[in-house]
This record gives sequence, structure tokens and C-alpha cells, in this order.
Amino acid sequence: MDHKWLEDFIALARERSFSRAAELRHVTQPQFSRRVRALELWAGADLVNRAVVPLALTAAGEELLPVARRAVMGLNDVRARIQHAQGGLDWVTLATGRTLSRTAVPAWLARVKRGAGEFRLRILTGSIHEGATALEQGAADFLLSFTHPRLPMLLDGQAFEGQTLGTDELVAVSAPRPDGRALHALPGSAREPARVLGYAPTLALSQILQDGLSRDARELFLHTVTESDFAESLHEQALQGVGLAWLPRGLVGEDLRCGRLVAADPQGIAVRFEIRLYRNRSPRNERVQKIWTASSA
Repeated sequence: MDHKWLEDFIALARERSFSRAAELRHVTQPQFSRRVRALELWAGADLVNRAVVPLALTAAGEELLPVARRAVMGLNDVRARIQHAQGGLDWVTLATGRTLSRTAVPAWLARVKRGAGEFRLRILTGSIHEGATALEQGAADFLLSFTHPRLPMLLDGQAFEGQTLGTDELVAVSAPRPDGRALHALPGSAREPARVLGYAPTLALSQILQDGLSRDARELFLHTVTESDFAESLHEQALQGVGLAWLPRGLVGEDLRCGRLVAADPQGIAVRFEIRLYRNRSPRNERVQKIWTASSA
């Protein structure tokens, strides 16, 4: 059971209205109703009499309400004590992907500290879904993520907001031949397809890339020799000449400038995407608000 279901139930018992309670909980009414129903399924009984206006609690709901209040108060209290003991109140937590932690976080952090002052940052890396879950559950103050039309954002727009920090693009790169040309190049041929270092299908960059390739009018002849959910792994293999890879320019820009990697696409086609920062519309403290303001500046 998610403890937020109890918080939803307490708000509903106080407001006696699904719409007002949903607004206070910063979720849509259908989402709020689903969460209340999930709590009822967990309890094994209807907790709310929906047939009367204003709605009323059933006998089971009245029995659960004081227990829910004590449980929420107890959980919040112990969490606050744990965070205080661990110094958690002094930390700001950012959920992001492993690639963005290398390409986007350092510049963002330097810029934000100029505007918001010094603070301690805890970085959690994982998938976009994991980051969104951490933000929703209060385990992260911010989510830094790739965004693209092919990537559905799972956050509720009423409870969370985002701002664009910048853009990047996937570019096809390869180790060079002695003459400076790409060792592996597009478009390849039926007889000799280009050796490709690919992303795991579940990775956000894979979905962004597939959308870009679907818009390429050329016939590409590709043979995937490696697949990974870690862009830095593909980066290293590209440097070693194993194959070509579509990598963020923010990751390979210095390699391209120094000649360690060269463009593998003679047409220079790149797949652009945004980098966005998300937060709860109700920040937990003033420091989080200052960081958000400094990010937009």
C-alpha cells in the first residue's frame, strides 16, 4: 500500500468532495479517484458513500480514518527524524540519468550555485520512470530528464512543473581511419552494412533515436554489433573503433574537436532533443525554490 493513499483518504474525509480533495492533493480527479479506490481494494471494503452529497464515510471508512491519521503523522515524524539524523534536511536531491549526470549536471550546478549560493547535492541516477517516481514520492527535489515527443512524461501537470534548460542532439560518430575519414560510416550498403553500437530498446535515447531514423528518407544498411543501456559504454567502444554510435554532442564534443572521433554521417543529420528540469509546484523549503529560480535565470 502506498502511504499517499492514506493522505488522499484523509483529505477526502475533510473536504467531502472528490474534486476539492483532488485539487488540494495536486492530482487530477480521475487519478485521485483511482487512488481512493485502490485503498478500498486494499481494505476490502467501500470507505466512501458516493451516493450522497456531500459524500460521507462508510462505517469502514470511519473506522479507518483515525488509524490513517496516526499512521501518516507517525510516518512523517519518523522520516523527519531520520532525515535530520542523516543531515537530509541540508541536502538537495536531483534524480537524473547517468548520461545527463555527466553532460548536463556540471554546467547546471555551476550556474545554479552562482545564483542560489552553495548547497550540498545528492544525485540519484536511473531511468526517467525511476526519476519521476522519486520526484512523485518526495525522494527527490528535482528531476533532470531528456524530453522528446516520443517520450511520454508521466508526471501530473497540476502537481509538477518543468523548465527547459537547454538542447542537445544525437550525432553519428566513429573512430577515424588514418586518412581522417570515418572507419564506420552511413549509409552502409547491402553487401557491407555499417556496424552500429545501439541503445537498449528501453532507454530514452533509443526511443529518441528511432524517431529520428524513421524520418530519414535514405535507405540505411545497419548491423548492430553491440547493444547497451549505458551511453558511456557505447562511447568507449566507438573510440576503440568497434562501430559507429549516435551519441549526445554534449558527450562527444571534445572528441570531435580533437579528432578522436569523426562524423559518421556525410549528410550531418542530427536528432535534437530538449533537457528539462522538473519539480513539485510546492517546494519543500526556500533553498529548493532558490535553486529553481536560479535554474530559470
